[in-house]
Amino acid sequence: WLKHGVPGLCSSHRGGSAMAFRLSRFRRFAAEPTGVTNRLLLTLGSPAESICFKKPVDSVTVPGYEGVFTLTNNHSLTVSMLKPGVITVREGSNTEEYFVSDGFVFFNQAKDDSGCCTAEISAVEAVPTSALDKDRATQVLSELLSGPKDTEWDKAKIQLGSALCNAVIRAAQ
Repeated sequence: WLKHGVPGLCSSHRGGSAMAFRLSRFRRFAAEPTGVTNRLLLTLGSPAESICFKKPVDSVTVPGYEGVFTLTNNHSLTVSMLKPGVITVREGSNTEEYFVSDGFVFFNQAKDDSGCCTAEISAVEAVPTSALDKDRATQVLSELLSGPKDTEWDKAKIQLGSALCNAVIRAAQ
């Protein structure tokens, strides 16, 4: 149930998943950014789409299970699980925000003389926060809470689904 996300939490369904898959496969082999030095290179994606590939950014803030933290170039090596929440990408005065259901972030030091470290975020679901529908998330939460509570599966579904719906509601504010 949660593996594929909760249907209807986004105000628009992203069609063309086959195209997104082909695009994400293509991006794996895309050229490296040239002339970029001492920047954090961000890769952000999900099984359905590749949002960015080695994009030079100033910082990225992620919702880790140990707490929210910010990665910048030359951060210490990090591997962290992500919990439902908002990823904030900063580049100059521009800010982009994405909701992730969960996933992992991997931070690695530069592998060449460019001084560019890499942050790779692999999320189960990643959508712009502008695509979240707070009313629909509230409706799904209400349906979850009013559903059956007889089996262990019912209880687990309510617990996990409620946590995810509440995170969507907070992110959609």
